[in-house]
Amino acid sequence: MHGHFSLTGECCIRRIRILIRMWVAGTPDLMNSPRCSYLTHPGYLRSGNEDSILVPGTVINVTGMERAELMEVSALPALFMVADGIGGAVHGEVASRTVLEYCSQVQVPATPEAVTTMIAGAKEALDRFVRADPSYTGFGTTVAGVVLFSDHALIFNCGDSRVYRINEGDAERLSHDHSLVQELCDSGAITSDQMYTHQYRNIITASVSGDPTRPTPPVLVSRVSRQENSRFLICTDGVWEVIRDDTIFSLCSTGDLRSAADAVLKACLAGGGPDNISLILIG
Repeated sequence: MHGHFSLTGECCIRRIRILIRMWVAGTPDLMNSPRCSYLTHPGYLRSGNEDSILVPGTVINVTGMERAELMEVSALPALFMVADGIGGAVHGEVASRTVLEYCSQVQVPATPEAVTTMIAGAKEALDRFVRADPSYTGFGTTVAGVVLFSDHALIFNCGDSRVYRINEGDAERLSHDHSLVQELCDSGAITSDQMYTHQYRNIITASVSGDPTRPTPPVLVSRVSRQENSRFLICTDGVWEVIRDDTIFSLCSTGDLRSAADAVLKACLAGGGPDNISLILIG
C-alpha cells in the first residue's frame, strides 16, 4: 500500500476538488515557466572578451557566439547575471569568470541581504586570487543580475552593467549605474543624453574587485513584481552605450526571445561594436 492513500466522505470530496484545481491551474512556477536567451560577443574593436554570463547552472565565458542561445528555466528561484571584467584582457576575463563561478555555486539568494552576502563572497574569491598572485591586485568586474521568482524578481547591480524591464508598450531601467556620469546626472550637472558622450563616461565608482585592503563594494538591490508578458534584459555597457534605451526597448519587446537577442547584437555591431557585447533576455 506504500504510495497510495484512501479518502472517504466530504473529506474525500474536498481534497479531490483541491487536487483538480491544482492540476488545472498548475503551480505558480509552472504557470510562469520562464525561458531566457543569451549571448556574448567581443565586438569589432576589442581583441578579446572580458565579459561572462551566468544562466541557471551554467557560466558562459567564451570569446564569442554567432547568435543567441535559448534556455528553458526548469526551476525557480533562478539566478541570471552578466559581468564585465576590468583590469586588462586577461585579468578582466578571469575576474568576470571567477565572480560568476562563485555565484553559480552558492544557494540562489532569496532576499536583498542574501544578494549582498553573495557579492561579498564573490569579492572574497577575488581577494584569495590576489593573495596567491599579487600581480592581479585591482582586477575586478561589474555585475548586474536578476533573481527570478514566480511572482517577483530581485534586481541588483554593482558598476554600470544594467537591468531593464520591458512590458508591452512600457519599458524602464531598473538598475542605477555606479559611475561618475551617473552621479553628475543625478546632481543635475549633465543630462541623461550627455552621459553617453561625456569624457568621463568610462569611470565607474564601484566594482567587485580583488584587493584585500578594499571594503566590500556597494550593491544596489530592489524588489519588483513579475508581470505577465514582461521581459527582463540584463546587459553590459557594450549594449546600452551603443544603441541607447529607445532602441533596446523596441528590439526587446517584439518577436521571440532568441530573435530579439539576435536583433540587439546586430544593432550593436551596426553601431561599430566598440566594446564587448553581452546580454540575457528573460521572458
